[in-house]
Amino acid sequence: MNSNSGPRNLQQKLSQEDPQHTDFVHSSPYKFINPDLAHKVLAKLDVFEPVPVNYLGPGVMAKEQYEKPYLGLTNDDEYCNKQRVHFAQNPEMVFGKMNFVMEHGFHALLRQTAGSIGNDTMPTIGRHMPKTQQDQRLFDLSPDVNLFFTIGGVHRYKHVGKHYACLTQQYNHIPGHYSLNRKDTIAEGAIAYSQKFQDKPQCFSYNKYFPETWLLYKKESCQEFFAKFNSAEYQKLKKERGIVYIKKVAVGSHRGQGVFPITDDQEEILRNEYKNGSLCGNKTNLLIVQNYVHNPLLLNGRKFDFRMYMVIASSNPLMAFYHDGFLRVSLYGYDVNTTDKKILLTNLALNNEVYDDAKKGKLTHGMTQEELKIAQQWSFDRLQDYLMESKVISDPNWLDNYLRPELKRAMIHLVRMSSYSFLTKSSLYEFYGVDFMLDDNLTLWFLEANSGPALDGYSQPMEKFIVKMLKDQFEITYNILKSRMKRVVMLVNNIIQEGQVTVDSNGEVQIENLDAWRKVFNKVSMNRFEPEFELSPTNGYKKILDDNLSGADKYMGLIDPSCL
Repeated sequence: MNSNSGPRNLQQKLSQEDPQHTDFVHSSPYKFINPDLAHKVLAKLDVFEPVPVNYLGPGVMAKEQYEKPYLGLTNDDEYCNKQRVHFAQNPEMVFGKMNFVMEHGFHALLRQTAGSIGNDTMPTIGRHMPKTQQDQRLFDLSPDVNLFFTIGGVHRYKHVGKHYACLTQQYNHIPGHYSLNRKDTIAEGAIAYSQKFQDKPQCFSYNKYFPETWLLYKKESCQEFFAKFNSAEYQKLKKERGIVYIKKVAVGSHRGQGVFPITDDQEEILRNEYKNGSLCGNKTNLLIVQNYVHNPLLLNGRKFDFRMYMVIASSNPLMAFYHDGFLRVSLYGYDVNTTDKKILLTNLALNNEVYDDAKKGKLTHGMTQEELKIAQQWSFDRLQDYLMESKVISDPNWLDNYLRPELKRAMIHLVRMSSYSFLTKSSLYEFYGVDFMLDDNLTLWFLEANSGPALDGYSQPMEKFIVKMLKDQFEITYNILKSRMKRVVMLVNNIIQEGQVTVDSNGEVQIENLDAWRKVFNKVSMNRFEPEFELSPTNGYKKILDDNLSGADKYMGLIDPSCL
């Protein structure tokens, strides 16, 4: 064995300050020197570990779930083993082109966008399948697949690293993502996170980005809320503001569903349901109540919020990227005394009926369907121009000097307070729609995060924006995969070429110092970009968190070092 290339020496190289320059002797970066032996070496290094049930979400029974079909795909316990063999013989399946499996239908913007830059490997699979096919196991997963983009959590039905989401693949959901996706768990996370900064409120406080929140399924928090609800202070605020609180269903409610500003009718429902607080501790409904942002910044008298985008590109190590979004502006003038959700909330889905009526010729405000969408979907630049003209701001670079940095910091805090539950595995990523709003003091407030954001129904200008954003997201995901597999190929080649592998008469592979090489493999397979796979200069995503780095660099200088 070459004394300069053993596992101890390689671990030293991998722990250097700049791991991008890790080198292996006599290695080819994009193909194996001995494919027949390479997949056997990989099988020794890449050890399957079942996902612990707690990562699947509260109340999920793994054994029961894994017995259920999903999207008509079989559960082949040997799939990832077969996939290693296929990759060893056909490395172009990773390095050649993005090969995806998509759950979205044929006409979905996401599927069309992915198809314009990659190969729709299994076009039969998707929501367009008959329900009878989705509920059976009819189709074997193609070994060419290197990217999954699904709506539901496949990890509840298939074993990560055995049935799919192998080393050579990227799957778009991180088991444990519920901590950010659910309104209850992110509220609990914010409360716990804020306690870490009790002595440093300038870094983060509970009322930083988060309206004060009460968890009605927890006795103490519920009682605290009803104490306020039954106080003279509430009656005073109600007279001043109209709406003081907003109720939200914590799980499975997005696009305006399960969100109820506490009007007089909702107040009566809430008081009856909890017997004015006497049933606190006896009710397990996953409901939360938050302070209603009573002074929203208005655009032409209309309420709006932001739909932003974030990619947690890796959970091993944690890497996150920010992307500009757009404004969702109500089509109607804001009136706090109304009970109409289309006025009080700004989710695009609430106006589907209005869009459909316009398409049939029944116009709202005299506008066609496309004109209504343009009126409701604003760009960042349009917002800045409006605020400048209205003299709300005076800085012509307000977007870069205030709004974008503030949104990025908010996202960093969101990831930091929720990542405790993420499964650490290199083949996982998550794409989020993250919603915020501004009040009339230009204070930013977090509303919710959605791991399955809607990606259709846009105006023509906004659709171009979304298509570019999606292509940029695929570049991040695919380039991380290619970077990882380049290092893995080089490592396996190094092990083989340095004579670390023996094959017995039964064809079984033995690797000298296997435990040490597994440690090297674990380090090599952690995600980071190789120089040739860095993002293109035109990519609209901006890195906001990278655990490959240290100190303030980890957060791109957006977080004060004293807060780390």
